[in-house]
Amino acid sequence: MSGGTDSETPPDGLGRSESDCGDLCVMQVWLRDNRVTRCEFEVRGCQNNFAAAVVAAAFARDRAFGEVLGFQPPDLLARLEGLPPGTEHVAELVLHALHEAVLDAFRSRREPWKRIYRRE
Repeated sequence: MSGGTDSETPPDGLGRSESDCGDLCVMQVWLRDNRVTRCEFEVRGCQNNFAAAVVAAAFARDRAFGEVLGFQPPDLLARLEGLPPGTEHVAELVLHALHEAVLDAFRSRREPWKRIYRRE
């Protein structure tokens, strides 16, 4: 696992994605004024998984939620300048977790009491 979390301020949104091969990505986002102010992650898997999470988290920081949701696997692969054949699925894995985290943040704003029951 890698990335880290801040135990003092819980994230506004949490997203998780796991592949059939056992790769895992958990993304956490903090929002202010409909922008991602902070994005952290934990991954389990190969270095390609880690690299994709680093690039996706860096892209998301200081971006409006619509920009983050519009960031798609081909965009991530282009920023990574490609991945070894057969590992492109990590772009989908990581972005699924990121998009889920942003969507979870907005759901939590409508129903903040549900954050208490959120599980990673």
